Amino acid sequence: MRSAELTGEKILEAAENEFAAKGLYGARVDKIAARSGVNKQIMYVRFGSKEQLYTQVLSRVYSRLAELEEQLETDESDCARTVRDIVAMYFAFLSRDQNFVRLVLWENLNGAGYIQAAGVQLIKGHAIGKIRRVLEAGIRQGVFRADLDMEETVLSLNMFAFSYFSNIHTMALLMHDDYLQPERIEKRAEYVSQVLLDSIMEKGRS
Repeated sequence: MRSAELTGEKILEAAENEFAAKGLYGARVDKIAARSGVNKQIMYVRFGSKEQLYTQVLSRVYSRLAELEEQLETDESDCARTVRDIVAMYFAFLSRDQNFVRLVLWENLNGAGYIQAAGVQLIKGHAIGKIRRVLEAGIRQGVFRADLDMEETVLSLNMFAFSYFSNIHTMALLMHDDYLQPERIEKRAEYVSQVLLDSIMEKGRS
């Protein structure tokens, strides 16, 4: 990796941790500079402003998820299995990438004010298209209901896992359980998969 690329990576890594912890408005450029070991002026030359650096961080974390989504084999000959694999992938990703969860929560508090500038619609667009094609194949094969609500199903596939991790600390306290245990996460992923499939599969299919 070239020196300029390494410097940029150090800045982005430090910025990701700072923004994840404190959000756009609570984050300090001085802290990012100190964490990265890079002069603050170099940061401004490289990224322009704190807001522009934040949008680059959003793009960075969404790209990590998009890379996994791209690698996922979507077997249209076994659509139910693919739905289970998609749910399992989201749970596995979010369990090990808490910065993603925190940054998305912060961006929702921002009213999604920066997500468009980060190019997330383009980053996520391909993965959403893959999910739609699997669901459409399942409908054609009679595996999924002909009246399946495509928009709600795509939304559920994207949101069920996220809601688990976005509320994990409060619910763990209220329910007196450790929801970060790998076995607990795996159990939840299996449960969500079954609930989702029960709602979209044609009667008599399992």
